[in-house]
Amino acid sequence: MSETPDDLKPGLPFSLVNKLDGLSKKMIPIDAERVMKMAERTTGLSDWGEGGFKQRLQATADGVNQANLNTTGLFGARYVLNWHLGNKLRIIDFAKRHPELDDIDIERPVVITGFFRTGTTFLHNVLAADPNNRVAKAWELSYPLGRLGDPLGDVAWRRAQAKFTFGFNQAAIPDQGVAHHVTPDSYEEDFFLLENDMAVLTFWIGFAAYEYAHDMLDWDMTEPYEFHKLQLKILNAQKSAKRWVLKCPWHIWNMDALMTVYPDAQIIFTHRDITKALASHCSLSAKMASKLKRSLDVKELGSFWLEYARIGLDRAMKSRDKIPESQLYDVRLKDMMASPMTVLRDIYAHFDLEFTEETAGLLEARIAEKPTSQEGEHEYSIEEFGLTNEQVRDALRAYNERFGV
Repeated sequence: MSETPDDLKPGLPFSLVNKLDGLSKKMIPIDAERVMKMAERTTGLSDWGEGGFKQRLQATADGVNQANLNTTGLFGARYVLNWHLGNKLRIIDFAKRHPELDDIDIERPVVITGFFRTGTTFLHNVLAADPNNRVAKAWELSYPLGRLGDPLGDVAWRRAQAKFTFGFNQAAIPDQGVAHHVTPDSYEEDFFLLENDMAVLTFWIGFAAYEYAHDMLDWDMTEPYEFHKLQLKILNAQKSAKRWVLKCPWHIWNMDALMTVYPDAQIIFTHRDITKALASHCSLSAKMASKLKRSLDVKELGSFWLEYARIGLDRAMKSRDKIPESQLYDVRLKDMMASPMTVLRDIYAHFDLEFTEETAGLLEARIAEKPTSQEGEHEYSIEEFGLTNEQVRDALRAYNERFGV
């Protein structure tokens, strides 16, 4: 296996922490029963609900243990597990005590998806300017409930937890911000809600747990999406609007489960030349995984993401055939950036959403802010990951040709 490139290696103090790598698996064990017990002690709760959650947790722990993480990575993995398991217990407890959640409808949510780095963040941030759209901030998604005394409030605690989580992430992975900078108040992806039911995207995006990623392709994701919907109901009880606007690239791998749980969802697919999108995403994934693994083979990373992209896009295209055209809208990144208001007006018309001059003004003001969630210039090339543009185009030719990107 190749070593981590020098420009991606962890800096101080994490490079010193990682000198404990020889002992870290004993010091920081990733064990399903252990992390469950810790979450129970932390929250004072113990009901994990029914269904396949424990099997997903065990598979997640196994995937992390196979990922060859360094000491920082193991600390991070334990933190992620404790965080989401605490959320899981609080959510189940709240739902048991509030059966009225069943009366809350999540109708016609707008779901922005597409392969990573195709403009989903820009569109999501712009649509957040419309007050009729319910777009959640990172602190809400990270901690949908507060502690037992004030579960629907406790905002100071929830924001503080989110600030610590994202602050630690920024300290460990300081170069991530050039590609995607996350703060407690950013509008963020809804994968956090799936992770609370132990379908953990973070472990294969950021920790490069590739065996886990492949295993998840065979999972029935309906249960995690049902838990996702329960959490939207909880967040809706805290603040409501006409419609939810969600975004997450991971949905392309899981469209069948998404549409089973949200059959009236309005899906916006974003598209970009896949060679550029893949290169950008490989760069972001490498910036994260290189700080959390004992060694990172960037060519292995490139090979994984090329194949995983092919699988995800193929699955999404097959799922699309079952979705009415009235619930689908395709937009190319280059068209959105060239004339964003034209695209936005068309989106509202296609989904029959109210669009006023006041709405137009709010969206135009947000566009002027250039909301990309990036800090600095993100430079990358596909060759860094052992691939060529021709190789990527050949593998994903059907997608590029279908959408003219």
